[in-house]
Amino acid sequence: MAGWAAARTTLLSGELVRNELAQQIVLDRLLDLLLVLAIRSDFRHSATAPRSYRAPADPRLAAALEAIHENAAHSWTVPELAAISGLSRAAFARAFRDALDQAPMQYPTEWRMTPARDHLRADDLSLAQIADTVGYGSPFAFAAAFRRHHGEPPGTWRQRERTTANARLLTTHPGS
Repeated sequence: MAGWAAARTTLLSGELVRNELAQQIVLDRLLDLLLVLAIRSDFRHSATAPRSYRAPADPRLAAALEAIHENAAHSWTVPELAAISGLSRAAFARAFRDALDQAPMQYPTEWRMTPARDHLRADDLSLAQIADTVGYGSPFAFAAAFRRHHGEPPGTWRQRERTTANARLLTTHPGS
């Protein structure tokens, strides 16, 4: 790990002394990387790290969480996830609640919102396409779930996020 820390510092130092095209963009990404790595390091050594960070390290839950993350569109059930984990349904539900402080079926629903938000923020996919991608039977079911989770319709959320991102881009990179 010490070698990697030295390499990051060398990379950042080298970029700071250059005056090259896209230097600010490179510095922004390097600083983003350093921030994420610092947070990870802190979480690794902290008893108060978020449950969502610690849970994948739990051998009873790791395979089920990986399956949920890899296939958000699948309609997961407790028996399926318990079988993936090699636990009974009751033992899986108890371990899941202990580790994440939520019911096993609440987590896949919340996880689906992660790629949904990514698509709304970055793509021009229609709500029907996003609904299909993240496992909802219709754009109406997706919109209802999104509104329940975020307190506003996905179209409104998308517009607000894009407006905020554009404003941030203009303030961060004036003249772009």
